[in-house]
Amino acid sequence: MKRNLMGLFLSGLVAVGLLTGCGSEKKAPAPAAPAQTEAKGPLTLEYTFNKKEGKGTSQMAAWIEDKDGKLVRTLFATRYTTQKGYKKQALPQWVKKSGLAQLDKAKVDAFTKATPQSGKVTAGWDGKDDNGKSVPDGTYKLVVEATLYQDSDALWTGTFQKGGKEQTLDMKESLTKEPEKKENKDLITGVKAVYRP
Repeated sequence: MKRNLMGLFLSGLVAVGLLTGCGSEKKAPAPAAPAQTEAKGPLTLEYTFNKKEGKGTSQMAAWIEDKDGKLVRTLFATRYTTQKGYKKQALPQWVKKSGLAQLDKAKVDAFTKATPQSGKVTAGWDGKDDNGKSVPDGTYKLVVEATLYQDSDALWTGTFQKGGKEQTLDMKESLTKEPEKKENKDLITGVKAVYRP
């Protein structure tokens, strides 16, 4: 009887140890993924992304508009906004311009990207519209939007001549309002874009 009780006691200790993770060692954190690199085409966008923790931050999109302000091509938009039920304040300029709610899944999947790890990020434009057709030469605008925190967005815009000579875009920044979390203001820094025909 004592052996049965002792066996039951030891079995109970083993079960408790398994349930509480006894014997599990902490593993070293996985190395950070390399920065997102996806620059293809005559227009190259580059910036430094400083990922922030918490809800209502780290959402981004970049797109090309024609001279009349019509969206020509979405270069990328972050997955949380495109596929996980975005909040009204996330990327409001892009959501409105893109008509996100009416887009079919295949089109959304084509430009959806994961939120990048902190570091240098590059993206490019191949001179085509959202349907894969080459657009005519002329004046275009690159727009980058980032939700810094809740309803605070930053926009960077720069105009260029498709079909013209090599140009470094003058990327101008504007804020919808200062973010409540001041540390989120540097979500994106060093925004640069170059057009090389």
